[in-house]
Amino acid sequence: MTVKDTGSPRAGRRIHGLDAAERAAQRRQLLLHTALELFSQNGFSQTSIEALCQTAYVGNKAFYENFATKEDCYLALFQRCTSDLLNVATAALEEADADGSDPTDGVVRAFVGEMMADPRIPIVLFGQAAGVSAAIERQRRINRREAASLLNSVWARSGLERTSFSDAMAVAVIGGIFDLVADLLDRSGGAPSAHDASQLEGEVLSFVSAVRTGMMAS
Repeated sequence: MTVKDTGSPRAGRRIHGLDAAERAAQRRQLLLHTALELFSQNGFSQTSIEALCQTAYVGNKAFYENFATKEDCYLALFQRCTSDLLNVATAALEEADADGSDPTDGVVRAFVGEMMADPRIPIVLFGQAAGVSAAIERQRRINRREAASLLNSVWARSGLERTSFSDAMAVAVIGGIFDLVADLLDRSGGAPSAHDASQLEGEVLSFVSAVRTGMMAS
């Protein structure tokens, strides 16, 4: 008699309609969602792995299946938030390319709007990230250069030739934007209002436009 191999008894097991891989992905998303809440509320140093697991209703084993350390979890959250912001800004740039308009306004509004729609995001990216670790600081620098490259693409659509000087200025401008956000968070006590977000949008737009105008004039 031939016995059909059905694989591991647990391999195809579904719970609440999810297989093992889907459940693992769900636990990871729960942990990252919880990390956004706790890191923004309590800070990195005051948030324990146990608190993350208890709030997310997952076991410690599930945490270590996804992250080697608390810093690793923070870095994953940091990168997810950064990627979401850059994707929104890139989409705004592509939309401006499609209709032939100046992309500066659209990209700035898309970036600031997406970031300030959830105040926890700028707190994690700019209010909590500084001083967490050398690895996080290195990643912040990498992300700053990536954002600067996008800014250079925006400037290029406005007729500004890309040079080593424009590259350096783009990094400086992105750093300035990040400081504007950090300053807003400090002034608002980490709870910026809709008015604060609108004001920030105007400040960033004026800053980026002024630097571009000065560079084109020189």
